[in-house]
Amino acid sequence: MKRISLVVVLMALLASLGCGFDKEKGILMAAGSYGDLAVVVSDRNLEPLAARFVAGLNLKKTFIIKEEGLFNPDIFLPNQLDMGKGYKNAILLVRIGDGGPVEKIVRKKLSDETWARLATGAGGMVQLNDPWATYQTVLVVASQDRNSLSSLLRNKTDKIRDLLEESSRQRILRRNRYNGLDTSLMNAYRERFGFSLEIPKEFVQNQFQPKGFPGLELLKQSPSRGISISWMQTEDVDWLMEQRSALQLMRQEMGDKLHSEEIIPESLVWENTELGKMEVLKLEGAWTSKRFAGGGAFWCYFIPDPVNNRVICLDLLVYGPGLDKMPMFRNLAAIASSFTFQQ
Repeated sequence: MKRISLVVVLMALLASLGCGFDKEKGILMAAGSYGDLAVVVSDRNLEPLAARFVAGLNLKKTFIIKEEGLFNPDIFLPNQLDMGKGYKNAILLVRIGDGGPVEKIVRKKLSDETWARLATGAGGMVQLNDPWATYQTVLVVASQDRNSLSSLLRNKTDKIRDLLEESSRQRILRRNRYNGLDTSLMNAYRERFGFSLEIPKEFVQNQFQPKGFPGLELLKQSPSRGISISWMQTEDVDWLMEQRSALQLMRQEMGDKLHSEEIIPESLVWENTELGKMEVLKLEGAWTSKRFAGGGAFWCYFIPDPVNNRVICLDLLVYGPGLDKMPMFRNLAAIASSFTFQQ
């Protein structure tokens, strides 16, 4: 599974030259996307174990017809540790007692108490934030022998995946805040509609209640990424949230009014999930344009708002022919997670 590409080599070179400097903390900013993942083993004999772990960690997502992984993983041997230091996500797999460079650098990063805890029993896992660069998460998974390390990884795969995804959401929001938010637009939505989300300055309001339709669209170009919000009044929010056919029509009308598009019914997938701290209903699917020969994928969240007797439709849309969609949807979903009714 190891693919030490030119991109990886360049990332290490940039780090060594001091490029990617981040003013937020005055240290290097981790390169690449929030899906890039370096897995570094402390012992070269752990490489097969790492490959099996990565295969289980890297769930696949289908966007229309193209399958993409949640992560873009690279596996590195102990003497390649420096290659992994520039990634936004890294997992260090350590066999305690091997005495190699990975174990030594981990030992320096951890307190005596934490190291003692890892060195006893079945081992454990520790999260490090920004150890070598800003916007970086590093997980140390350590145990005394290969079998216990394998068992630890097998039992913690789902937790590690969720941890990396949640950390990515927080780091994306953190970076957006550092780059700047359109607070005037955020305040305007709060005052007028009773909801808000963190809007990066590179997104512009492209549409606002066109022809009286209760909805708006935020847009970022090159490639096109849209965040659309519409709403429907109802006397029974709980009832409407259970009517998937009605919600599908709500999303369909929004697509028609705001985007001149149609959704493809056979592509739709429903899921109960969370957005921020709210329980919501998620709809994924494909759209096709009425204006040009093209289409793409969308993620849509239906959010109950019983205080105002309405259901919110928060839609994420990408149009990027030939490009990987997972990194763009990861960033859009992070923005969507900031949606709130609170003051």
